[in-house]
Amino acid sequence: MPYGTSEEYLRLVLPALIDGLRRGDRILFVAPEENLDLIRAHLGADTSRIRCVESRDWYGHPARVLAEYVDYARRGGPSLFVGEPTWRSPRDAAEWARVEAIVNLVCASLKGAALCVYRRPAEDALRTHPRYLDTAGEHRSRGYVPPQRMNWDPPPFPAPPESARVMEFDLPTVRDMRSFVRTTATEAGLSDDAAGSLVLAAAEIAANAVEHGAGHGTVTIWTAGTDLVCEITNPDGGGIEVEFPGYIPPEQESPRGYGLWISRQLCDLMEVQTTGRESRVRLHMAMA
Repeated sequence: MPYGTSEEYLRLVLPALIDGLRRGDRILFVAPEENLDLIRAHLGADTSRIRCVESRDWYGHPARVLAEYVDYARRGGPSLFVGEPTWRSPRDAAEWARVEAIVNLVCASLKGAALCVYRRPAEDALRTHPRYLDTAGEHRSRGYVPPQRMNWDPPPFPAPPESARVMEFDLPTVRDMRSFVRTTATEAGLSDDAAGSLVLAAAEIAANAVEHGAGHGTVTIWTAGTDLVCEITNPDGGGIEVEFPGYIPPEQESPRGYGLWISRQLCDLMEVQTTGRESRVRLHMAMA
């Protein structure tokens, strides 16, 4: 739902919220503070029937937001989500584009609608949303590309710097690998909480390498700008062939498939690359 002025915003968003209230939908409304106030002024007491959240409080970590949205949509009964994204950096924008494409798959079987509101949307918005709504009505997005057909492969990873710290691991030394990650991370200046999250994420990826891959791997850690990067390499392990690794939550009844999901939730950014039979997973944690 693209808009340019406050008047256009009201003409698009207010009818959608009113229709949702009339249907009895569970409504989650996410917007910048000024647009929340605008809608509250027009809905009056009916605003209490809507869960309202500021964009800056909702759009933080892409994978965690996807998880929270899926949990919201799964709670039962028709739901309506109206959200206005706010990106913080080009890297955030690229990660959000992936999430907005994948949500079409994750929520395809759920009852409800998700309406994403943009002030002057970028081209990626038309590629990741199958339809768009403007003051003239609803239209098919000609630029839409189904998530399965989009190119998600990152450019080849640059080699770690020579100053990176390296450790090889196998099943008997996984515990030592966890200690290595924690010690290296804290010495680099990562907070105790962030280091703990990184250890858990790295352990999940290493466990996958040991159990499903070659049975051994390498962990490499270095700083890159304001990030601490931890790479787990699994040589000759067949690579990670999972579609959209770590983005789509496992089914609630599934006993497997949580490793990549948990790791993506724990880290600020997770990148996955498979070349031949080798997989490389890079976990990023912000130093600040």
